[in-house]
Amino acid sequence: MNGLSSSEMSGNHPIRRVRRCRCCGETGHDRRTCPNPVEVERRRQIRITQAEQRDARRIALNSDTQPTQPTQPTLPPRRIQYIRYRYRIYNEQNYPMNIYWSNIGDNRIQYTHHIEAFGSTTIKAMANHRLVFIPTSESLNKQTIDLSNDNYFIAGDFNLSDFDNIPIHITKEYKQPKKELDKWKECGLKSLFLLKELDRLGATKYDNLAPIMDMVQDIQLPDHTELDKDIAGVPSAFTNLT
Repeated sequence: MNGLSSSEMSGNHPIRRVRRCRCCGETGHDRRTCPNPVEVERRRQIRITQAEQRDARRIALNSDTQPTQPTQPTLPPRRIQYIRYRYRIYNEQNYPMNIYWSNIGDNRIQYTHHIEAFGSTTIKAMANHRLVFIPTSESLNKQTIDLSNDNYFIAGDFNLSDFDNIPIHITKEYKQPKKELDKWKECGLKSLFLLKELDRLGATKYDNLAPIMDMVQDIQLPDHTELDKDIAGVPSAFTNLT
């Protein structure tokens, strides 16, 4: 009737189910992108195995199609340095990074690609090239970097001549430096917590400490979140949360 389904006519609408990851039970991702370290390592091993299987099939196919008496010997493909090859890259960490390239041995590197956290990409480059991986928060999208003068966190530095049909995995952990505001926030929250602990333990009972402890009541703490307290290392809603 008028092209309407029974659920639309009755006013009932299907309830959309919330998808959860089968590994950790959290929402927002599935098993293929789960940040759990066990799953990250499992995916890495699967990729390595798949790459080895592809290489074995390629070698077997080449051996079947090549003549028994080749007229001219050929060099391995990766030794032909002026030809560009495809290199598969996997970021196994929880931070994005910029990818830079240069010739092997050159400290002046040029920006080429960006890769997201737990992302992957493919780069075409020559075997005599070098790839350098720097967190986006440090490189700040600079197009050119001189490694001999600048001090950056290097997540990976690889000569492509070492990767013959082998995927590149970035596994180096990185802890982003705290901003100046975050440092002051942590200092203030931790200091106030220690003063309140002294008050709780009875510091106001001592005449020489009472005037100091009275000043604690006058400290007005700016707006902050439970996450700020947790990062500062003081008790919060996240304390002992499993």
